[in-house]
Amino acid sequence: MPGLDASDVPGAPRRAVVAVCIATAVVGVNATAIGVATRGIADELHASLRDLEWIMSAYLVAAAAFALIGGRMGDVVGRTRTFMMGCGVFVGGCLLAAVAPGTAVLIGARAVQGVGAALVMPASIEVVASHPSSRGPNAGFRARGVVYASAFGIGPLIGGVLTDTASWRAVFWCELVGLLVAIVFAFPLLRATSRLPRPPTRDFLGGALAAIVVFLGVLIASRGNAWGWSLWPTGVLVVLTLALGTVLVWVEVDADHPLIHGWLFRDRTVMGANVATLGASIGMLGLIYFFDVFAQSSVVFESTAVGVAVALIPFTLSIIAFALVAGFLARRLGFRGPVILGLGLSVIGFAWLASVTVGTTEVELLAPLALCGVGAGIANAGLTTPAVMTNRRRIDEAAGLVSLTRFLGSAIAVAIGTASFLSVAVGPPGRGTPADPADTALGGSAYQQAVATLRVDLRRPFEAATREATVHAFASTMRLAAIALAVLMVVSALLLAGAAPEDDDVLVAPETTDPRR
Repeated sequence: MPGLDASDVPGAPRRAVVAVCIATAVVGVNATAIGVATRGIADELHASLRDLEWIMSAYLVAAAAFALIGGRMGDVVGRTRTFMMGCGVFVGGCLLAAVAPGTAVLIGARAVQGVGAALVMPASIEVVASHPSSRGPNAGFRARGVVYASAFGIGPLIGGVLTDTASWRAVFWCELVGLLVAIVFAFPLLRATSRLPRPPTRDFLGGALAAIVVFLGVLIASRGNAWGWSLWPTGVLVVLTLALGTVLVWVEVDADHPLIHGWLFRDRTVMGANVATLGASIGMLGLIYFFDVFAQSSVVFESTAVGVAVALIPFTLSIIAFALVAGFLARRLGFRGPVILGLGLSVIGFAWLASVTVGTTEVELLAPLALCGVGAGIANAGLTTPAVMTNRRRIDEAAGLVSLTRFLGSAIAVAIGTASFLSVAVGPPGRGTPADPADTALGGSAYQQAVATLRVDLRRPFEAATREATVHAFASTMRLAAIALAVLMVVSALLLAGAAPEDDDVLVAPETTDPRR
């Protein structure tokens, strides 16, 4: 027996947008709030920079690995049901992280959160599309984009205040409450569409292969420099990843219900928007995470979590303000111009940050941080519409792909950025100095113990050399990000230049119809 039509739920479009915005806000805050809590986590759980990398990356890798599955789940069990399942899994991850006794449990909890995010993010796009307002689904997409970009930017402030006034664990408790509120708003929509028939999917092999390929790719990016690019183990993993990727393509081509169809990769608008999303994600999380490591290091500014959040206020305010501006520009000019403009401004901001020296003050960093925020706000707010609103009626696969791209970009930023940072931030050799550069990069107790083992006349030169190495590492990481963003901006511009004309009135099949249409 079919359920009620969603139109029978009072205020369904508004309820859908509110639920989606709350959940995506939590996901956005989660991605960046923990970034400024790294020193608190390191001190309490005795975590190294490598541990912190995986505390960030476990979430991002899991989210990227299961994003395509999350997109298809909406087509299998229902869009609203998938959204609420994702919120429930995320709540479980928050609870586990909030009580984690050590780094291993915290990394596992972050992976659970990532699985939840992999369901929430694509399903949130599909829920908005299933319950369009009188102005069409694009209005909901723009609201979702502005909220996500703003939450991403304000996450450091929330994380900084909670970490310094309470504990880093408070971040997870607050996220748990937010997701429970989102579930409350979405529940009536679930009841309205709870008995709808769904087409089966048998592409379990494709889902497993996609998860493994994404994990191996990020692992190679993270550890390749430390292992060396010789035959073992990096070379073997590269060959294995390429082989599994080839098998994945073969499986998807042959599957009756693939995770993603080949036509999606031939859509220039979708691919151009995904390339831009990759660049925007690398830029946003890469900046917040590595600026936090840089600023909180005891050999540089030794900022508190709140101090880092305050320093990032120009970045945060710029994201929020220009995310709203991006919505206006998209309505007047289309999405292409704002997306390329935003990426271009981010490139300039990162190149500016790459010029940092030992003598650079925190005040001198405000302008480039603000410029990066302007670029991020403009680029991110308008990316959902071109990424999913094609001339096809199905959006589940496109939603899964753009979610994968967003999480993968963030994971790549942390993995490659950490490898780059640690390859440069190595303390000067000497008797009694720590061998692991992760210890000197963060400073803290390990660094102070190493300094204490030196002769008095060597301590000041050691501290100066370590400070210079840390600053140089940050500058090198920002330079690498600028180069990556510039390349992705050019590729995105070329793809979007040859895309079909924009259509703001594309229809999307509602959830109460057969999604195979």
